[in-house]
Amino acid sequence: MSLSAFLLDTALQATQGEKLLYGILATLIYGAIGIGMAILAYKVIDWIIPGELSKQLVEDHNVPLGIVAGAFILGLCIIIAAAIAS
Repeated sequence: MSLSAFLLDTALQATQGEKLLYGILATLIYGAIGIGMAILAYKVIDWIIPGELSKQLVEDHNVPLGIVAGAFILGLCIIIAAAIAS
């Protein structure tokens, strides 16, 4: 029996509980990867933008910078989600 036939046979015999457990585990793993990559993207934005990003947002109340940084992070998160989903 080939490996692909074995995997297909195993997948067809899986119970609903096993499928649910696998789905939950996959969601947690991919969610953690996505959140980690979003945090990394924030750090990259902080590195690219001159000055300290959090200081400019919190202390200086720089709303335009917050909008640009938020849009950049949101765009990266959409790209990350698409890459994980495919």
